[in-house]
Amino acid sequence: MFPLRLLLLISGTLAMNCSNSDDTFYFNTTTGEISMTINLPNKTITINDKADDDLKCFWFIESYVECTSMNLTSINLTECQTAQISVVQNSTSKLIFNISSSMCEVTKCTGTAITALMREIQDHPSEGPKDLKRVLNMRNMCADLFKNDWTMRMMFIGVERGLIHNMMNISITGEPVYYNLRNLALTVFNLTNLTSADDKMVKIKAPELLPENNSYIPETWIPIDALQNIPEENRRVGVVTYKSPNQFLFKEELVRTMAIRIEVDGGRQLQNLITPLKMKFKLLDLIIPVNYSLSCQYFNEYGNINLPDTVFWKTDGCVTKINDSVVECICNHATPFAVLLIADLSIDGVHWQVLSYISYIGCGLSAFFTAISFLTYVITTNSRADNANSIHVSLSGALFLLNTSFLLNEWGASLGIRGVCVFIAAAIHYSLLSCFTWMAIEAVHLYLLLVKVFNTYYRHYMAKLSAIGWGLPGIVVGVSLAVKDIKPLYGPTEMTMADTNRTNTICWITDIPFFYSMNLAYFTIIFVLNSGILLTVTTRICQLQRYGSKGKPGKASLAWKDIGTVLGLTCLLGITWGLAFLSYGYVNLPILYLFSIFNSLQGFFIFLWICGTARKDRERAANTKSTSAALNTSTAKPKEEMFPGNNPYQ
Repeated sequence: MFPLRLLLLISGTLAMNCSNSDDTFYFNTTTGEISMTINLPNKTITINDKADDDLKCFWFIESYVECTSMNLTSINLTECQTAQISVVQNSTSKLIFNISSSMCEVTKCTGTAITALMREIQDHPSEGPKDLKRVLNMRNMCADLFKNDWTMRMMFIGVERGLIHNMMNISITGEPVYYNLRNLALTVFNLTNLTSADDKMVKIKAPELLPENNSYIPETWIPIDALQNIPEENRRVGVVTYKSPNQFLFKEELVRTMAIRIEVDGGRQLQNLITPLKMKFKLLDLIIPVNYSLSCQYFNEYGNINLPDTVFWKTDGCVTKINDSVVECICNHATPFAVLLIADLSIDGVHWQVLSYISYIGCGLSAFFTAISFLTYVITTNSRADNANSIHVSLSGALFLLNTSFLLNEWGASLGIRGVCVFIAAAIHYSLLSCFTWMAIEAVHLYLLLVKVFNTYYRHYMAKLSAIGWGLPGIVVGVSLAVKDIKPLYGPTEMTMADTNRTNTICWITDIPFFYSMNLAYFTIIFVLNSGILLTVTTRICQLQRYGSKGKPGKASLAWKDIGTVLGLTCLLGITWGLAFLSYGYVNLPILYLFSIFNSLQGFFIFLWICGTARKDRERAANTKSTSAALNTSTAKPKEEMFPGNNPYQ
């Protein structure tokens, strides 16, 4: 790395731009910037090094560069000089060159190359601070690589933790040792004299990164009994504060305090502590949005790498206490900590259990009866001849897929196999979109039958509807799976209960923006369409009921019949899914119970609707048969008398 701070010793605003050769070396004493442009056959490398040590190198793609010290005082800035550059090694992934008294090595920011460099540093450490600075530079220079590849970020966190332990292994006595590496600060404490019988906790001061951040430095207390089993010569504790928590943010988490890490010497883990450790954080932002709350959480860096959601921020073992702008975190283990801003969308344990029972029982019943509906449709020839029944059974098939995949959800998440969880999540998403699509098809078919009435014949009608109902969701899910290497959209996610520290892992969509943009927007369009058609059909039914019941007895019974028809259509068109809008942004338990009951039992309700429609069809067929027989035996009836047709929605 160039010793850029030497430039600050040089006064004036002189600049040197050596442009009389293909290779240029540029100094600016005002901004403290060094810029190099190296022209090689078919490639140009630009290296910028500023006084803040953020060295950036661009070689078609991002690159990581390391340079040994350069003696700037030997260069006369009053005249233009060309820096002599000689290439030592030049390959597709690495370039090594000599410039002045320094050797620079440039490596492309690819997963294989950067992984090899980090493994080399991890396996053959030399100087603790220098090694840690190198991996921090890799992360800064290869920002896109670490941003888009979460496995690289998890590897970086593990290597960083190991290098921190290497720095803690250095024998110290007396005063704490402080390291400031700009991106993080580390203080190593030697806690050998823990003989106080009265105090159960020892207070240690977290390191400062910048003087202006002093007011936000957390206060930390370590329980003495957690250190008693550690030999005195190894009783060292390291506390790390981070300039930015970005390396721990995988799902756009909202962090409102500094992030700190607490480590003990020898790679030991402080966990399951009888006396918990305590931290007091000061908020970086005092504004708490409505329906949000503060939560003490830890970064679970020891989770299952095949289940990303078991690795990220969790709450178990931590208690949150809030007093004005100070948040006290009491935890029974030591890992990276911070205070996160979370949406108040969690459900307490009792209601969670009841809602789970309702959902599982309802989905089980729906799966059973939708299977019966499908078998009846296959066996009965008359059912297959009716488009309305075909649409009902297609919707039942989509619900069968949704219910069965939902019943397998937690089982798939518990296996710990990412591929299985991704498959189940994709199956649930596909079947859910299929259900929404077939609900829209139900509404359109209903409109054609009861509102438009005339000119409703379409060639290959069911084939076209099936292509839409099953094909459109398949395209959406297929594209979502195809981009898994760029951004995984399916996998394990965690649900947290409000009054406990227990989390529940399920297989579902992992990307929140994708969830809302696809599912919510998709269903909103269908909900508006179906609601409009249901309102139109209900108005038409009321008009027909009022017109056809004049002067006829049994008007009240007809009204109840029409009400039952409207309620059935409400379930058939999926209007009950609209209850989700009423609970958006907060937990509304009555709405959640209604939502769980109606929508988990939707397949069962459709089965009842199909049975009722079949009974009406048999009654109409019997009436038609008896009427035809009466016509054959009587010549008094006029030939032009009309009889009602077979409308499954009446």
